[in-house]
Amino acid sequence: MKISKNNKNIKFNIKNKKNNINKKKKNVIKKSYNRFILNKNEINNNYKNILKQNFKKPLKFISKNIFINKKISVLDLSKKMSIKSKKVLKFMDKAGISGNVNDFLNQKDAILIIKKFGYKPVLNLLNDDFEKKILKERNINLNIKKKIRPPIVTIMGHVDHGKTSLIDYIRSTKIINKEFGGITQHIGSYHVNVNNKKITFIDTPGHAAFKLMRLRGAKITDIIVLVVSSDDGVMPQTIEVIKHAKLYNVPIIVAINKIDKCNNTTKIKNELSKYDIISEEWGGENIFVEISAKFGTGVKDLLNYILLQAEILELKVFYNCMAKGLVLESYINKGSGPVANILIKEGILYKGDVFISGVEYGKIRSIKNEYSLYINKAYPSMPVEISGLSGILSVGDEVLVIKNEKIAKEIINNRKNSLKNKKFNKYKRLNIDKMFSMVNDENISILNIILKVDVQGSLEIILNALKKISNNKVKINIVYSGVGNITKNDLDLSITSNAVIISFNIHIDNKIKFIIKNKNIIFYNYFVIYKLIDAVKILMSKLLKPLFYKNKIGVAEVKNIFNTSKSCIIAGCIIIEGIIKINSSIKIIRNRKKIFKGKLESLRHFKDNVQEVSSGLECGVGIKNFNDIKIGDILHIFEIIKK
Repeated sequence: MKISKNNKNIKFNIKNKKNNINKKKKNVIKKSYNRFILNKNEINNNYKNILKQNFKKPLKFISKNIFINKKISVLDLSKKMSIKSKKVLKFMDKAGISGNVNDFLNQKDAILIIKKFGYKPVLNLLNDDFEKKILKERNINLNIKKKIRPPIVTIMGHVDHGKTSLIDYIRSTKIINKEFGGITQHIGSYHVNVNNKKITFIDTPGHAAFKLMRLRGAKITDIIVLVVSSDDGVMPQTIEVIKHAKLYNVPIIVAINKIDKCNNTTKIKNELSKYDIISEEWGGENIFVEISAKFGTGVKDLLNYILLQAEILELKVFYNCMAKGLVLESYINKGSGPVANILIKEGILYKGDVFISGVEYGKIRSIKNEYSLYINKAYPSMPVEISGLSGILSVGDEVLVIKNEKIAKEIINNRKNSLKNKKFNKYKRLNIDKMFSMVNDENISILNIILKVDVQGSLEIILNALKKISNNKVKINIVYSGVGNITKNDLDLSITSNAVIISFNIHIDNKIKFIIKNKNIIFYNYFVIYKLIDAVKILMSKLLKPLFYKNKIGVAEVKNIFNTSKSCIIAGCIIIEGIIKINSSIKIIRNRKKIFKGKLESLRHFKDNVQEVSSGLECGVGIKNFNDIKIGDILHIFEIIKK
């Protein structure tokens, strides 16, 4: 009995525990459900509040100033006024102003639209005035005294006359070994100490393709050293240098090189006198020095004459002011990004300075000298490499140090806007008929090119050279051009635009080479500029439409007529001169008049079908689609040649 009672108690306890657990579960579910409903209500309330936005519509119209330049697009103007472009276009239609959303408006039309919508038009200052206003802080204190700066000397002359070899000897380096093809590809600048005095040397290429570089070299230089080879004499680039020097009133020192081979000093002096370059010995103003860059003969005398000429010129500039310089070269460095080689013209450049150049700006992260050593500041006439640029600088642009980054950005934005307006002013819409005639013109072939180079200076020169060789028969279309290594985007663009990729002085990654091979992309890589230009000329020649012209190969006279069973007439002829070939073009002359022009259908010698019959022999000739042939007719035989 006890056992049964215990069993009943145990069962009762188990039931109670289960009921308690179920009650707890129900309570938990109820609580979570209630929380869910509360959260849902909160979310709904918040959503309703968001929809309300707590925004109060202004009681009156708020007029504001709308700043405009010389040109502004309809879209930009509508955004500035916070009005839908459709409303602006409707008013333009009523006012008789034609244009779409992306079209530009002049100031008069823009002012009319702004006033119509109740705003106040404010004209921005002209770009020049704007920059003058901001750049007032760069004004130099006149109380500061000027100091003598080192002379900037440019080595110029014809290709292979020994310009780089001369700098090699002065610097005791082997620069020429680094240049592909034995010629200088870029402007090189070097700072050299001579008798405790500094001279900045600039080496410019001598090949005809580098005319722009030499012209740029003449702009920035104080003295030109004109290197003339004793064995070659005066050459085309020598004359070109003289013209550039006279254009910018730069004094010339003539260095007659390679006197170790032969000495034609008198002959060279006579040749140069024709271009008003007369030696001091002959009563002129130009210094002549005989040198040998290979053995160093006369190089010390040349350096002394350079320092003497610099003293006469009295080269003085301000040192204690914001730096000013010129861009010699610009390119992309893997570790540093966009990098530029600049020449300081005035002031001292410090690490951390903010500067502007063209449409780019930057804060100088590092400064390197010509030996790739990091320095903290650079003085006038000193060539340096700077990093920390917003983009690649244009070669020849001025570099100006600015007080802070905010002002630099304002100036750059202003310059970009003015550049955009200039491009718009130059833009002319093509007539639709003209556009279609250009597209459908079968006589014009287009060579699409993607061009990638190592530095900005080379890019400028190659683009100018390609423009010159483009003609009416084959036009060069530069799909894209830039500085830096070839990327996958360049390869994709090549495939979509059917363009040839041409690179200059660039190392190609193995991954890129693999893609080029697999996708059969036409790719050429060169290390000498004039070889690249010659290669493009060959590509252009392949795109030329073939020319067809007739070459007279024989004359025959009809002696007899034969009728065949196939209702075809065979003319029995004797060949007077040359030969007759099957499938040749034929012209039939009767009584000194052309009566038919066609093609030979068959050629026989006796009963045999033959390919050709030579002079003095008889033959049977069948003419395609012509049976009205008579005895005495003269046959002129032509061969069509494709060129």
